[in-house]
Amino acid sequence: MHIPDGYLSPIFSLGTGIVTVPTWGLAVKRVQRVLNNRTVPLLAIFSAFSFTIMMFNVPVPGGTTAHGVGGTLIAVVLGPWAAIIGVSMALIIQALFFGDGGVLAIFANCLNMGIILPFVGFYVYKAIAGRSEILSPRRVWAAGIGSYIGITVAALAVGIELGLQPLLFNEGGRPLYSPYGLSAAILAMLLSHAFGASLVEALITALGLAYLQKRHPEYLIGLRRVVVGPGVGEGQATRRPLWQIAISSIAAILVVFVVAGLLTGGSFVHFFGADWSQVNWADVATMLLIVAVIAAILIPLARVLLPGRLKAIGTAFTAIAVIAPLGLIAPGFAYGEGSTADVQQAFGYVPKGLQSLSGFFSAPLGGYNLPGQFFGDANAPLWHAAIGYEISGIIGILLLTLLVGLLARLLKRAPDMPSAETA
Repeated sequence: MHIPDGYLSPIFSLGTGIVTVPTWGLAVKRVQRVLNNRTVPLLAIFSAFSFTIMMFNVPVPGGTTAHGVGGTLIAVVLGPWAAIIGVSMALIIQALFFGDGGVLAIFANCLNMGIILPFVGFYVYKAIAGRSEILSPRRVWAAGIGSYIGITVAALAVGIELGLQPLLFNEGGRPLYSPYGLSAAILAMLLSHAFGASLVEALITALGLAYLQKRHPEYLIGLRRVVVGPGVGEGQATRRPLWQIAISSIAAILVVFVVAGLLTGGSFVHFFGADWSQVNWADVATMLLIVAVIAAILIPLARVLLPGRLKAIGTAFTAIAVIAPLGLIAPGFAYGEGSTADVQQAFGYVPKGLQSLSGFFSAPLGGYNLPGQFFGDANAPLWHAAIGYEISGIIGILLLTLLVGLLARLLKRAPDMPSAETA
């Protein structure tokens, strides 16, 4: 869902800042007065959560890949205004350091994933949850449905933005930027999310909220000045054990994935429309073994080193970061994020604007990979890239944590503003 440079006109990209920048300013005002020693670490953790989730690619219809965002879960826990800040900072770090999303397209990407997604997801959640108790299973369903709708609406926005480019910016009938028309772009984005990334987003959000209800209900007060009363604790959120809910939910999603993959591909060789025969499964097996060894070291280490109040959540996020390279297995790339060579092959030419802007900015860790022959060689085994991917992810999480801490420090020093509760 990250839009790279060159696919949107610079005027269009920067024009989305008319909405994005004022919304950032309003978000800062809404959360400034409630930043404290408890909420700042939460905001940092959930920003890192969003960053990590967006690294995890899954195959989706059309032979492309997509990812979750986690924006609705942040909005449910901390409020939609805090979600804007958390997701936007993750997107900015991704663009500047990892080349995930264009630098000129930062306003557009933050509008889609950092503003539209959490707001739509949160208010759908509120509408379904109603006045149910904070530990009610109804809220878990509401969060899952809200997140599914939220990311799907964000995908629709991306499709519209890409599809408008050939209509607004062309020369001699040839598009200057994204060459995909409205119908093609919207259909591709909706299909890839409705049967792929949106399901993953719903699963992550529902299980995340169920976990917090079970283990950390005090976090569900968000940034509001509300105290969770005595008696609210473990065991009151769900009647069934959390592991049973997780296994049954994952199983259901896998069934949907298999059915959708076969319907769009026709066979397991062309699952989701991708050519899986291109995958070197011997390399994949080696990568999985190495990832398992790294996980066996880092996950217990995180459990030991993290402070008590962050131990469980921090360990879970570490596990997600460690297994993120599994997303490297899926062949293909995200819709609209291919190279100019891919566009040349599909359309027989490369739009002028895309040519001039696709290399506008070179991120130091482009593609979540480290420089050097060991990591960056295209002919290197897959596990080399997997290690680079994990190290890059850890660097990104550290950068994001530092950025959130710095922002919180600056906001605390700023003049007081009228207090405002999250929605």
